[in-house]
Amino acid sequence: MEETSWVRSLYLYLMCIVSFVLVAVGSLGAIGGLVHTVAPDLGHRDTLDRVGIGVANIATKVVDVVNESQSGNDESFCRDVTDNNDDFQACLDDGVVSTDSMGAIQDGISEVKSELQSQIRNNSIDQLIRGLLLVGLGILVFRVHGHRTELFADGLMPKQPLPTPAPEPAVAALIPPPPAADPPPVS
Repeated sequence: MEETSWVRSLYLYLMCIVSFVLVAVGSLGAIGGLVHTVAPDLGHRDTLDRVGIGVANIATKVVDVVNESQSGNDESFCRDVTDNNDDFQACLDDGVVSTDSMGAIQDGISEVKSELQSQIRNNSIDQLIRGLLLVGLGILVFRVHGHRTELFADGLMPKQPLPTPAPEPAVAALIPPPPAADPPPVS
């Protein structure tokens, strides 16, 4: 089976388009990975990350409210967190959470949030590397196929033709030619 020139040409141009798409997608991925590496709060990978960081933020505020309530007496704290008298009495009987345990809770919440941000940052670095690899693959595909096409034979930017030198001014035409020398005598 003989290859026709239009099939080869179509294949080469199609591969050039594929290389441009690879470079574009890779560039966008690399930029996104770089941004999310710098600011991991912008790079939530999935719903679980959003829920985890949201719960950590809310839990921090709850601990702050509990600490503020702790600064008063136990009775005012129990009034704030209960709805009826039985729950109020049970709260007074149980006693309140100590400030040491509140510090441990805040430390735990901070560790969870830090771990989530670390995972997001690691995922962003992976995304950055994948993007750079796609850019490299796109450039490689173009270098293999692009120079075989008419449009990209000289690379992405076609070479500019060399300017033709300007003709010499007609100064030589104004100067009369030197007189012809007498021919040597024939002997």
